[in-house]
Amino acid sequence: MIQLRPFVASTSQTLRKMKKYRFVYLMLIPLLVYFSVFAYIPLIMGFVQSFQKSKLLGNVEWIGFENYFELFADKEFLSSLWNGFSIGLGTFVLVFVGGLMLAILLNEIRTKSFRSLIQTTTFLPYLFSWTIVGGIWVYLLSSHGLVNSLLIALDRDPFHFLTEPQYAQLIMILTGAWKDIGYTAVLFLASILVINQNLFEAAQIDAASRGKQIIKIILPELVPTMKTICLLGVIGLFTNFDQVYVMGNPAIIDSVKTPLVYIFERGITKFDIGVATSASVILLILTLLVTYVFQKLVFNKEWK
Repeated sequence: MIQLRPFVASTSQTLRKMKKYRFVYLMLIPLLVYFSVFAYIPLIMGFVQSFQKSKLLGNVEWIGFENYFELFADKEFLSSLWNGFSIGLGTFVLVFVGGLMLAILLNEIRTKSFRSLIQTTTFLPYLFSWTIVGGIWVYLLSSHGLVNSLLIALDRDPFHFLTEPQYAQLIMILTGAWKDIGYTAVLFLASILVINQNLFEAAQIDAASRGKQIIKIILPELVPTMKTICLLGVIGLFTNFDQVYVMGNPAIIDSVKTPLVYIFERGITKFDIGVATSASVILLILTLLVTYVFQKLVFNKEWK
C-alpha cells in the first residue's frame, strides 16, 4: 500500500491538470482527427501497400519485398534519387548563401523606400507557383525566347538551353534558387533586425568597421536562424516535383527526373501503386535518415 501512494498521488495530480486544461485538450481534438485522417492513416496504408501488388480490378496480392527488390534493380529510380539529391543540394546552397548575402545587403540600405522595393522584387517570385515561374523561364530560355533573341542580336549562335542534358540540372538549380532566395533573405533579415543594437553601439565606440561588425556581430547572431534554415533545407531535399514537372521535357527528363516525379509516373500514369508506394517509403526513410544525421551533427550543441 505504501508503494502505491506515489503512483496514486501522481495520477491524481495528472487528472487535476487534465481537468484544469480540459478546454486546451478539447481544442486539440480536431487537429488530432485531421492529422490522423489525412496523414497518419494514409501513411500506414501506404506502408502496407508497399508489400502488395495492386490491380486495376480484383483483389490485391501480397508479394512481400518484391516491390523493393524491383526498385533497387531499377536504374531509373536510383538515378532519380541522385538527381533529386544533386538538384536539391545545389539549390539549397545557392538559396542559403544568396539569401544571407541579400539580407545583409538589404540591412545596409538606409533608404527605406529603396530597400522595400528590392525586398519586394526579390520576394515576389516566391509567391508565384511553379506553373507561372516555370512558364516564364521556359519562354526566356526557349529557342525563340528572349535570351536567344539577344544572342542573335549580338551575332551569336542561339543556344538550346532546355534541350541539353548536360546543362539541365544547372538550369533547375539556378531557376530554383532564383525563386526561393527572396524568402530566405526575409528570414535572415527578420533575425538581423532583432539583434540588440547595443552591440553595434559598443562596436562603434571601439572603432570597429562595418565589415567587422557583420563578421563579429551579425553572423554569430544568425547562427540559430542558419541552423533552422539548414534543417528545413535538409527536410525538403528530395521534394522537388513542380519545377521538374513544368520545366522538364523528353530531351532532358532523364537528367532531372526526381523521386517524386518517378513516383508520380509509376503510381498515377502507370497505375503501379505497389512500386510507387515502395518508392515513397524508401524516400521517407531516406529523408528521416538524412535529417537525423544532420541533427546529430549540427544540433549536438546548445545554441548561443
